[in-house]
Amino acid sequence: LHIDREGALAQARSVDAKREAGEKLGPLAGVPLALKDIFTTKDMPTTVGSKILEGWVPPYDATLTQKLRAADVVILGKTNMDE
Repeated sequence: LHIDREGALAQARSVDAKREAGEKLGPLAGVPLALKDIFTTKDMPTTVGSKILEGWVPPYDATLTQKLRAADVVILGKTNMDE
């Protein structure tokens, strides 16, 4: 549904920089993950499988998305779902 190449690369670089600097890493540091399109992401379109929401980019992250980002997960993009 949506692949965030640039965002994923930036997240991976951030994890690498933390590791090289000896900073504390999140428990899921560097783990690649694709989110189901039901979870809002402030930097990617979220449609929840509905044509009504086509092109909508939310101004906020879902709680799950926030927690995954805090754990240093690398979000590759969004996967599709039925309406």
